[in-house]
Amino acid sequence: MPKISVHGIDLYYETRGQGEPLVLLHNGLGCTRSFTQQVDELSKHFAVVAYDRHGYGRSAHTVTLAKNWLDTSVDELSRLLDRLEIKNAHLCGVCVGGAIALQFAARCPERVRTVIAAGTCCYGEEGMASKALELYPLPEDLPRDWARELQGCHGSTYWRELYAVFHQAIREENGYPFKGFDLRPILPSVRVPVMVIYGDRDRLFDIEQAVTMHKLLERSDLCILPNCGHLPNEEKPKDFNREILGFIRRYQT
Repeated sequence: MPKISVHGIDLYYETRGQGEPLVLLHNGLGCTRSFTQQVDELSKHFAVVAYDRHGYGRSAHTVTLAKNWLDTSVDELSRLLDRLEIKNAHLCGVCVGGAIALQFAARCPERVRTVIAAGTCCYGEEGMASKALELYPLPEDLPRDWARELQGCHGSTYWRELYAVFHQAIREENGYPFKGFDLRPILPSVRVPVMVIYGDRDRLFDIEQAVTMHKLLERSDLCILPNCGHLPNEEKPKDFNREILGFIRRYQT
């Protein structure tokens, strides 16, 4: 398994294809496996890099959620690009992966060519925890197929610890995407082209979040996928791949 030490932490990563680098950033309970339906197609056009963030998948495990997790994740991405000798890249993030990509683009614009932010929270709202608890049940109430998916992604025992930490963060309304989380102040400083992708049936984030993000970004496209929920890369992979390919091609050098 390819791993690389980033600031003393072993991160699992995969690379495929040739061309301009395209880095995939997974969602909150995801891992590199979350992009199974993207890698084959996208690697025909780009040098695709997918990695498991610290605490996820086959990267080093952790059972804590740091309060400065977003800053830490942005720094982790920067150091990973350094280790892989990638000067700049297209970034495609889903949910929290999109928030990391946008923060990175605001801080390091010279290292980013384009951003795709899919199903990404723009700002925390009242009632977000209730929505999240409806989507993410208690560990003992998880459907078997979902438990198997988490086990395959994070390991036969560790997935339970990770899910418990994730669920506790929801109950405590800690960090993304709850009250206090807000991308609006940094979005006007993102100068690179951004595509905002949302499913029209996202049960976690209202479409108004996508519209707000689109309005605040200087150079952005807004794509609403019909009959699609929170994770468009998994639920509508063909449409998702087609849209981001068309978008990035407009800005390829």
